[in-house]
Formats: sequence, C-alpha cells, structure tokens
Amino acid sequence: MRIGTLGASFILIDVMTDQLTTPAKHLILGTAGHIDHGKTSLIEALTGTNADRLPEEKRRGMTIELGFAQLRLSDSDGLGDFDFGVVDVPGHERFVRTMVAGATGVDLALIVVAADDSVMPQTVEHIEILQLLGVTRAVVAINKCDLVDENLVELVETELAEMLEGTPLAGSPMVRVSAIKQTGLDELRTAIITQAGKVNRVQTDLPFRMPIDRVFSVAGRGTVVTGSVISGSVQSGDTLELWPHGETVRVREVQSHGQTNDQSQAGQRTAINLQSTGKTAPQRGDELAAIDAVKPTRLLDVRLECLTSHREPIRNHSRIRVCIAATEVMGRCVCLTGDRIDAGRREYVQLRLSEPIVASYGQRFIVRDENAARTAGGGVVLRATPRRSSRNMTASIKGLKALDTGSAHERIEESIRSAQFDMPTPKRLSLDASVPLGDISQHIDALRKDKRLTAIFGDKLVSTVFLNAFITRATAWIKRYHQMHPQEPGILEETLVGWLSRKSQSAALGKPLLEKLIATRDVRRIGRYICHTEFAPQLSKQDEKLLGQLLAILEESGFAPPLLDAMIKQTDSNKARVDKLLKIATSAGQVVRIDASLYLHADAERELRDRVLELFNAKGPFTVSSLREAIDSSRKYVVPFVEHLDRTGFTQRDGDVRVVLTQGAS
Repeated sequence: MRIGTLGASFILIDVMTDQLTTPAKHLILGTAGHIDHGKTSLIEALTGTNADRLPEEKRRGMTIELGFAQLRLSDSDGLGDFDFGVVDVPGHERFVRTMVAGATGVDLALIVVAADDSVMPQTVEHIEILQLLGVTRAVVAINKCDLVDENLVELVETELAEMLEGTPLAGSPMVRVSAIKQTGLDELRTAIITQAGKVNRVQTDLPFRMPIDRVFSVAGRGTVVTGSVISGSVQSGDTLELWPHGETVRVREVQSHGQTNDQSQAGQRTAINLQSTGKTAPQRGDELAAIDAVKPTRLLDVRLECLTSHREPIRNHSRIRVCIAATEVMGRCVCLTGDRIDAGRREYVQLRLSEPIVASYGQRFIVRDENAARTAGGGVVLRATPRRSSRNMTASIKGLKALDTGSAHERIEESIRSAQFDMPTPKRLSLDASVPLGDISQHIDALRKDKRLTAIFGDKLVSTVFLNAFITRATAWIKRYHQMHPQEPGILEETLVGWLSRKSQSAALGKPLLEKLIATRDVRRIGRYICHTEFAPQLSKQDEKLLGQLLAILEESGFAPPLLDAMIKQTDSNKARVDKLLKIATSAGQVVRIDASLYLHADAERELRDRVLELFNAKGPFTVSSLREAIDSSRKYVVPFVEHLDRTGFTQRDGDVRVVLTQGAS
C-alpha cells in the first residue's frame, strides 16, 4: 500500500553558529509570488505534476490549497543529486495563511514573477514572509517571457533586483522562462541545483517532532497523518504523543515521498499510518512528538520583528494572528521592553495565545493583524513557557538574551533556570535549547561541576541562580511577616513549609527548601517557629511584666504546671495575650509547649529527659506508672509528657512500655 504525502507543511529551526552543518540532499523547494503569475504551471513544466488537486482549483484555475510535487535533479559538476519536495503555495491575498503554512520550512524559494505584470502586492508580501521565516536562498523565475519584448524583461529584472537589495535574498539568480512554451527550463534547473548546493541543513540529533497538516483514512489501515519531520526521526513501532491533547499513539507504517521506509527523518515530507489514535482523533494543526519531549502552552517568549513596510507599529497588548507550523491562532502581543515595536525593529515580547500549541526553541512564525488583512511581522520562538512574563523583568530579559545569542551551554542553563523547580526531561531540554540529545548529559555534568546546578531533594536538580533568587525572595517574605506581626515569635514551621510547597508546586520540596533556607544562616529555627536572625519580638513593659509572671509560675510548679486556663486566671489576664507571650517564650527557648493547654519550663523539660534516661538506664523499658513514681507527678501530666517525648524522638512506644532512642539520648 502507498500512502500519499500530500498536505505536508514544514517548520524551520534556526541555524545556530555553534552547531555542525552538512550539505543537504533532501530539500524543500517552495514557490512564492502573486496570483496568476504561473507558479503552478511552472511546477508542472519542471516535474510533470499538476499540483492543483482540488476540483475547485481546476475549475477556477487558481491555487487554493497547498500543492505538492517531487523534483529530482542531478548535477554534473559534483554538487550531487538532489531530491526536492516541492511545495506550491496559493498567490491570492485571501490565502496568505495557507501560503505561510507552505513556506514555513522551505530551504530554497522559487520566486515566480510574470514578465507582463512585474512585481505585484503578493510578490512583495511573499518575499517578506520568506525573509521572516529565515529563507536565505532563492531562484527568481521570470515567467511568461514569451509575451513581452526584451526591454520589458530587463525592466522587470531591474525592479526585482532593487526590491531584493539589502535582503538575504539579494543577488539571487534570475532566469527567464516560459512555462507554456517550455523555454528556459534547463537554465532554471541549473540555477536551482547551484543554489541548492549552497544550502546547509542543521545537523542535530533532536527528539522527534512533526506538525500535522492533513488527516485522512485508508480502508483497512485506519488513520493516516501527513506533515514534515522537523526534528529527529520516526520508524514503524514507535510510540508517540499527539499534542495538544496528550494522547499516546503508535506508528504502524512510515512513508516518505510515496515510498515505505524503515524510518523518516528531519527534512522529509512524511505520511504516518497510526495504529491507534486514542480518544481524540488527530486534526490539522496538531503535532506528533516523541514521548516527554514537549508540552502544550499558551505562552511563547519570542523575538518579534515588525516589517519595515507595515504601516503601524505593533503595539503592546495588540491582538494579532499567529501563524506557526500548520496552525493559526489568535493572541495578544505583550511587549517586554517597551510599549510598541516600530517598523523595522526587533523586540522581545510574550505572545499570549487563545489556544494551547506546542513550539520549541528556534521555531519561526508569522504574525498578521487581527483582521488578517496584512502581514505585520514575524520572528523566532525563544521559549515555550507556562508562566507569564512581566514587562522589564530583569531576569526574564537577561534569560531571553542568553537564549537569543548565547552558546549551547548557556541556552541549557537558561532553560533549566526558567523551568524553576520543574527540571525538564533530557528530550525537552534538547528541544528547549536546540542541543543534540546525546550531548545533554555532558552539559548537565559540567553545570553540576561548576555548581550551576544544585540538588535539593534526592536527584532533583534546580538552577543555582534560580534557587538563590528563590531563597532571597523567601527571606524577604519572612521579614515582611515580622513587620506585619511584630509581637509574634515568628512563622510556624508548618505554615512556612506549606508556603514553600505552594511556591515550588511540590509538596515534597517544602521541607528540603526550608533546610536550604536555614542553611543560609539568615533564618533560624526556634522551637516550632522560624524567624529571621535579626528579628526579636517587640514587647511593651506590661507584656514584659506578665511574661515574667508566667515564667515564674512554670518554674515554681516543676512537673505539675497549671494548665493554660489556670494561668490566665492566676495572672488576671486574657487568653490572646497569654497565648502570644507563651509563643514568644517558646521561640526563645524559655518554655516548651507540651500540648495546646500544657507548657513546661525549659529547665523542667530538660530535667524530665534526665529522669527518663536515668529510669531507662536503671530498669530498661518503662511504663507511664513507673515514670509517674520517678518524677512524683500525676498521670494527667505524665501521659502528655511521654507523648511529647515520643513526638520529639526522645522515646518510642512499644505496647505499654517505652524505650529511649539512642539518637534521642545522645
């Protein structure tokens, strides 16, 4: 069975200077140009394939959907054999969205301009889109040269050269052709081969990703999806994830260019027969990816450029349409360094989308105005993030600069820092930083060696820079608590652990983070409370006097202290005031809280431990009754006492007896 690969669209991953490149053999050749300039007829003349496959397209003589063909060319000058996947795009202004889907990922552009029409509005817009998508190689075909004289062709060539001047496409070869008369085709093929020899594809071992732009069913085989493998490879039997739904699917068969293959890899148009699609059927705009490689998000941190030709600046919080891969989604542009992006300028922004998508570092996109009347600009994804960025956030801007211009090592460190406590999987990190999967462990080891990563819980790693900033923020929060509650002894430990757990979004990290906080020595633990080392509760003279009375009562009562209510009556005070002062005395180590209504003087609690240890050393495991006799107290006190010692780890209950634990006795 042959599964067609019609409908594939492609994504460009930026070529980074620190990545190796090799001459490409499989390339994407995409058309560009105004409607009725002969793009489709020229492709048919080159390949023998009419890329217009819809009945409406044939009836109207106008390309509406993406069309596809295959062009194989061999070079006699040693450049090698090239297998081009040809993408024919519509030229009408109403189908620019479709044009973007086809042009995204093009390695080599075939710009078609009619000699009898010259440069037209969609010629200009298509060339702008090619630049925004990072296309740097092109061949210009001046079509319909049989309809005009030599002088007019020369004028068209001059106009095209002026338009391309100052762009990455300046100096692109121009070839005079006639698709109808079949003239100039050999020269066009030669120019295509020459330009193709200058194209280099990024050689990176990244996890598999493929956006879906067509879905159909084959009798007896089930669901087939087509697209372009933008990174990694896929083969029969692989298990993948379907995003943004998160469904797990299994690959039954893989085809590329109409042939069943053992595998398909980056840069090839591919059809995948899915063995199972879960509860959610795939649709155009979805994406297949390796397990644990991507996560959907509505937030993209990007570098966005406003076209020089755009009449208005892209303003902060303006509504825009984002065209990325085979998807178009509404969103808002939040400027991170100013209140607008002027024509011809680039700025860091956060795109806040109306629907979740998947994207990764280096992925190109286009933005159009809200009414889809005009392309406003485009750019490159720096970070797919789950968190909103605020304007002028120093850490965020610094991080985006590291992603934008930094080395592979710096991109990895920034990706981990921005992930906060959610350490990315190796596959996600590979895509987040555009670093070969096989190199990730080496970079992680180097970061740990340089103490740029810190283990906070088992093998849970976090960026040291982020952890230090988090601890600084937590310390400031404790200081603010003291300012708001100057008479409190501090924050209850369980309250602070809960706050740390919520901020780290992990219940398991609350206590480890507290220990990291205490290790800074800016924060200390006093009994059940946590406070800043510079803090001391502020007491009035009346409270100081009352606290002295309470301490005297507990000291004199020994192992038979009055309960809380009794102390309130004895001092002729109120519960709130006595509670507050006992908390302060507890945090200062002057008294020990046994339970909600019972306190011991600290000296008495230390003596209690000594008596228990003496009893255990003399007679071994002891009962409540034997301890009651040893300290000459009543059962109503001894039972809470031993339960307190159990909680603190000094003793341990074993049936009706208790033993002193070695670590507690030492």
